[in-house]
Amino acid sequence: MYSINPAKKRKAASGASDPPRPDNDDPDAVVPANFSLADLNRLIDKRVEDVKAEAFALTSRVDGLQRENEGLLLRCESLERSVQVLKREGSWTYSAPDVPRNHWLEQGYDEEDAEEANNLIQSIKNNTHELRSGGDYVEVSCETLAISDDSLHPHWEQLANAIQLSERVEVLNMRNVQLDEHTLQRIETSVRQKGITGFYLNDNDFLEGEGLQFAIDVLKKEQIEDACELVDAVLEQPAIRNISFISSFREGITTYSPVKRLFCGIGTDTLLDVYLGDNGINTNGDRCIPDFLSANPPLKNLSLWDNRLTDDDALNIAVALQSNTNLRFLDLENNTLTEEGKDVMYHQAIFGISPSDLSKLITVYEANLNSVSGANHTCEIEGISGRKTFMMNNRDKSAKWNRSRKLFCLLARRHLDDRNMTQLESEFSEDGAGLLPHVLACINTYATDYQAKFNLSLLFELARDWKTPEMYQFRNSAMPSSDSQR
Repeated sequence: MYSINPAKKRKAASGASDPPRPDNDDPDAVVPANFSLADLNRLIDKRVEDVKAEAFALTSRVDGLQRENEGLLLRCESLERSVQVLKREGSWTYSAPDVPRNHWLEQGYDEEDAEEANNLIQSIKNNTHELRSGGDYVEVSCETLAISDDSLHPHWEQLANAIQLSERVEVLNMRNVQLDEHTLQRIETSVRQKGITGFYLNDNDFLEGEGLQFAIDVLKKEQIEDACELVDAVLEQPAIRNISFISSFREGITTYSPVKRLFCGIGTDTLLDVYLGDNGINTNGDRCIPDFLSANPPLKNLSLWDNRLTDDDALNIAVALQSNTNLRFLDLENNTLTEEGKDVMYHQAIFGISPSDLSKLITVYEANLNSVSGANHTCEIEGISGRKTFMMNNRDKSAKWNRSRKLFCLLARRHLDDRNMTQLESEFSEDGAGLLPHVLACINTYATDYQAKFNLSLLFELARDWKTPEMYQFRNSAMPSSDSQR
């Protein structure tokens, strides 16, 4: 007969009298009877968010593994092509035949065209020999446009083979070179998986769509049909640090939009500069941009000028910046922010003043020093300044410099209004009084833009009125001597 272990019985009985807490992660946990409807809704929302987070993590992991697999397949293909090239060549020499000047003249080209064609051949030869000697830089360029012709195919083949056998091609630069479909495909096939960090195509007289497809195929083998896949292709290149999609996307942020892919994709943890100006970006309430920034990625510059970001977007970004210490510059010029929205973002991002607290202040000088200290001090924001914004972060200065400047300006203004001590008493508890000397030391060190006499007046006022052991120690060690005062 089936029996229950007595120990298990006791454990079950004990657990039955101890209802689970609201934050219990067990999906089968019994909700306490005294739970309010609001508590229950919060619990449900939390569990829904947890499930979403787990699903997103799993999806990201699957995507990452899929990309790794695709990368390995591409690497294998590249190695196979290298083996085939080596088998064909044996002992290598530059074997492409010279193209006589008359060849161009007989086709109706003039002397200048013929000269530029010869210059192109010489440029291809030089790059081929350089790559065969261990170089990692391809720069085929002419002063004027060099025309495409079947007679050039053997020379392009020599360059493509040299690229194929190179361990790495850091830069691919082609200027004033007309490339036909055959040449584009051959170069693209060879340059895959070479880790290029610089890719330049200037004045190449491409046919419609030809150059764009070549650029896409260089980054990714498969045929790419939309901007989302182009973004994925870029993020798959770990060496890419700077990307620019200006006037590229004309749609709002949705689950499958390119901007969503950019800020949620695998590989964004290597980007340092992202330029997304003139794209008409409308978030539709999506939080992928602030969520990305709040994770404090290594990104240094983010350009979002001339889009359709709203006041809510600006506030969400401002809150996200409170936990970001890497971003140095954010451009929000020419978005759909109202003057009120700009003002709210300015106070939230620069001084840590929330909209609810802002409504209670008469001036920014009444801001709590603790809130100001916890604000963002690294990111300079373009596009939110106005007549009420008397200071901003300076990207050329350290976070320590920016923070000290803000604290000094607030204390200096309070000093003029004779209300420093009243506010400091509310900001520093008895246990936190020891922090005040450090605040004063910052004032003494960084208040270089103000007259020394005013600095000393402010310092002595605070040191006189805040009578704690820490302040006496500060006065004896940090305050200027009577000689220095004079």
